[in-house]
Amino acid sequence: MPPPIPPRDYQGQQTAVQKDQNVSNNLFGPVSRDPPVIPSGSVHPVPLPRFYKQDKPVQTNNFYGNLLVGEQTLPVWTHPYSVWYSKDPDFVGLGISHTANSQKVFGDDPNANPVKYFFNPVGICSLLLTSQQFQHGHELLVGECERFSCGVKFNCSNGSMSIKLVQGMGFVTAVYDKLSPMIKSKVGIQDFQQKQGSGLRKYVATLFDQTNWVIYSSGDLQMADANTVVGTTPGLVQIAKLSGDDRPYDAAAGAYVVDMTLSGSVDKVGQYCFDYKLNGSSASGKTIQWALPHQYTAFHQSTASEAVNMALDSTCKGPMKAYLTKQFVMNEQLPPAELQFEPWSQLHGSTGYSQDRLDCIKQIANEEVDSFDVVNASNTDSMYTAGKILDKGAFMLYVVAFILKDAQLARKQLDKMKRAFHRFISNQQQAPLVYETNWKGVVSTGGLNDGNFYVDFGNCFYNDHHFHYGYHIHAAALVALADQSYGDGSFLKFSRAWIETLIRDVANPSKEDPYFPVFRCFDFFNGHSFANGLFAHGDGKDEESSSEDYHCYYGIKLWGLVTGNSQLEKLASLILGIEKRAINMYMLYRSDNTVIPANFKANKVSGILFENKIDHATYFGLNKEYIHGIHMLPITPISSYIRDPQFVQEEWNEQLSSVVGSLDDGWKGILMLNKALFDPKSSYEFFAAPNFQYKWLDNGMSRLWAIAFSAGIGG
Repeated sequence: MPPPIPPRDYQGQQTAVQKDQNVSNNLFGPVSRDPPVIPSGSVHPVPLPRFYKQDKPVQTNNFYGNLLVGEQTLPVWTHPYSVWYSKDPDFVGLGISHTANSQKVFGDDPNANPVKYFFNPVGICSLLLTSQQFQHGHELLVGECERFSCGVKFNCSNGSMSIKLVQGMGFVTAVYDKLSPMIKSKVGIQDFQQKQGSGLRKYVATLFDQTNWVIYSSGDLQMADANTVVGTTPGLVQIAKLSGDDRPYDAAAGAYVVDMTLSGSVDKVGQYCFDYKLNGSSASGKTIQWALPHQYTAFHQSTASEAVNMALDSTCKGPMKAYLTKQFVMNEQLPPAELQFEPWSQLHGSTGYSQDRLDCIKQIANEEVDSFDVVNASNTDSMYTAGKILDKGAFMLYVVAFILKDAQLARKQLDKMKRAFHRFISNQQQAPLVYETNWKGVVSTGGLNDGNFYVDFGNCFYNDHHFHYGYHIHAAALVALADQSYGDGSFLKFSRAWIETLIRDVANPSKEDPYFPVFRCFDFFNGHSFANGLFAHGDGKDEESSSEDYHCYYGIKLWGLVTGNSQLEKLASLILGIEKRAINMYMLYRSDNTVIPANFKANKVSGILFENKIDHATYFGLNKEYIHGIHMLPITPISSYIRDPQFVQEEWNEQLSSVVGSLDDGWKGILMLNKALFDPKSSYEFFAAPNFQYKWLDNGMSRLWAIAFSAGIGG
């Protein structure tokens, strides 16, 4: 028998979290409250939107990003709903849509298996929240933009309509102040009936596409025509799509989520909690919240027991389930304690080295440490490219310092690494960094003044910061570790404020840090990061590299270990635990994946995962090695934690073994080192072969690390 469910106070905001709060330091305390150690500037090519209230740094890579930039009219996905600012004549207001799996569009050839892409139609205006007064002029304002929520306000001369957008919200709720409500539908309303079952007035609208929507209102509503429902009194209107049992909506009607607070702890397992702040009141004292598969497969029993009989399809992440609750509590397994710096795999752990392997590694080390000029090679105008090259040098340093334990080589490479880092920490690189005070973050000055978003992959527009800065953070952790054993120990003090400024830019855990938004990149609701910054995009935010995503948090974990900052180490471990589950549902597809459409998953990897579509492609080309390799690099000890051996072998057999032989560039090396995750011997033999060619190495990859890694996990 399962253990009994502990009694819970449904009225209390905290239910299941408290028992674990004393396990560790506060995971979500500030890294620092000090000003960034990078010079400030006030220029940015993307203007801030008009706010009604915004007293915190603004999110740049968040789900509501389309409401902040451009015309502000593209959809945002709260999941399972999308909403958007509609300016269409006769349909001015907030559009609401939900797409079912039956509406997904597959291509290029819809009959192929696997298809190249799928997407969900956008802009199907099932219902629209508006008011008659908007026809005479209105102003859209956003505000109260937090990590997991955002406010939208439609102002006109005599009143306003306000909506809070929260990830996973069960209702789209509008509060009308001095305005009479109006609900419109472009699809058209076939039938509109008042029902019993709630303290509010309850109506069910059947649309001409045969979908059913429930509407709760504090005042009377009447159907005026096939596209219009009108109300007469200000107050509350709540809309949800019906799916299965509608009684849970009755129990939740009247209460609506206005924000979510994140909490958590790390001990033997990681636990993270979403506490939902409610306004209004409902019969149950709770509301409806929707959960994605990586959440409900991790739910603590306290949350799992609050499931109700309703399901709706998500855009790209499988079926969502509904919960009548005020809190989500999820438990996640953490990376094994031994997974730190040295080569590691799920199959063999860390195997150590035979003397003949060490001799081979030593020979390559002697060649490569002398020939690789990290100081000049890292002198580029790209934080991304420079980060990869610094990390290449740092991995080489780790091998000579801690695998070979060669003091002479270690000091030689350490000296080069410290000189290379000095350029960046002193902000003397070709495109220096600046802390820009509009959106509040650390950006490259490349493209900042002329608005060229192609420079450094859009860094100054907040693209890819966790990719770019993740390399620098990880490299610095390895250099600091080696400096403690082979140097004077000065690197940590010299670099710490700079590295932790980068960490704050990508992963600031706390609102108490006034200089950066909270978790710019990692989305605790979606279970992975988003790379797209200040760009309007019709399919929402996206990410094309799962591996550079988790490499960032692996780097933060190692930085926490080196600096003795247990908060950062534990926080990064929790994120990695969440990503292991989510990435293997949404980006990496084993044959037993049940989340992704059956006619797409044989691609084995997502390609670019958007909020509304998945495109088996990259931004830089359609070659198979690009699409798969960008989800591999860099190969590190954390790679096998995320990329389990069964997946890697399936991907190799089904997609890559027929390609790798014909490759003659750096992608060949990436694919062959990835092979070590299930076949370390053949990977080692490839890199150790006398006829190995250095053109088979990516610019962020050394033969030295490749041979040491593959040998150290069983090769």
